[in-house]
Amino acid sequence: MNLRPLALLILMASTARAGVEVDIEKFGESLGGWKKEKHKAAEYKFSEVDYRTYKPEVTAAPDGGVFISVRVDHLRGMFSSDDHASIEMSFAPDGTLLSSQAAISIQARRISSDMFRSGGSSAAKAAGEFAGGTVEKAAKLSSNVFASLAGKLLRENVTEPGRIAYPAALRHNYNLLYQCVKYVKDPPKALVVEGDPIRPKPPEPKGAPEGMFSVNTFGEAPKEGDKKEEKKEEPKNEADTAKP
Repeated sequence: MNLRPLALLILMASTARAGVEVDIEKFGESLGGWKKEKHKAAEYKFSEVDYRTYKPEVTAAPDGGVFISVRVDHLRGMFSSDDHASIEMSFAPDGTLLSSQAAISIQARRISSDMFRSGGSSAAKAAGEFAGGTVEKAAKLSSNVFASLAGKLLRENVTEPGRIAYPAALRHNYNLLYQCVKYVKDPPKALVVEGDPIRPKPPEPKGAPEGMFSVNTFGEAPKEGDKKEEKKEEPKNEADTAKP
């Protein structure tokens, strides 16, 4: 097993984490948990009125930032159709909150706040801190968005308590969601591990075992004919060679 491809995948995943992140699970816990609609929504009471918030939809922007949209329903009871609303937040690649807007749909009437943008771009705080540069900037955007929405809603002669409290319920979701958006800086990088610790390479041979000879031969082995030619004639006895 070669760990190099795995290490590279971990490194790529770590790099992908850099930038703006949304902790959707933390947002759900702040509303009581994603226990409704097959674990896709949370239901709760706000100002004694029932609301339902769905898991946010997070989209990567072309410039590296993120766009967040979350749906919030006003639950009006079994015999009445629910109202629907949405909150939109746009973040820059460095975690700066760029813009926000909210809208409510009541019986086919759509009431939208004005689009409010932050004044300029500022770097987000260090890793793990709230995104958007400062909490004050996000609070100011929140005040503008939901004051605009509440003013337009009142002009529609709305009298139902749940609808009157709708902008405040949306602002409650906005505040909770903002605290779940973080800018991660310098994520941990994976270390490339050489070799395979599970199946280590066998040790290289270090010669013959102790007590045995290690014989190395060089060249070709001599042929049988060559051995006969190499056999020398034994010298004769001097007595045999002496003259009579």
